Amino acid sequence: MTSASVPHSANAGDPFAVDVFAGDRTGTILGVFAGVLGGGAVLFFWIMGALVLLGRDSGTIVALELGGAWRVLFLAYPFLFLATLVAGAALLALKRDLEAVGLFGMPVVAAVAYYLALIHLRPI
Repeated sequence: MTSASVPHSANAGDPFAVDVFAGDRTGTILGVFAGVLGGGAVLFFWIMGALVLLGRDSGTIVALELGGAWRVLFLAYPFLFLATLVAGAALLALKRDLEAVGLFGMPVVAAVAYYLALIHLRPI
């Protein structure tokens, strides 16, 4: 099993030594907090963009004229966010800390990758 904690072996021969880092999940909780906060911030701005896009008001997102796979990928973000929350919580329950932190941060990485693909791969 992978652990994000650092083992403390300075007092390896001392039977009364306390392992300070055993079961310490502070880094995991901070990573989860950062991932959920970042993904939630992207979701907040996604909601504003989706309201403009679906309302067909004027705006940059409407001017992009997203169609086909680009529109489906844009509209899939909240489902990706919820799926990573559920899967990340399951990994936390199984004490798979590194995988959980990576999964909680995945929506932010996916949003950046979508943006980069949108400006570099989509024909104008």
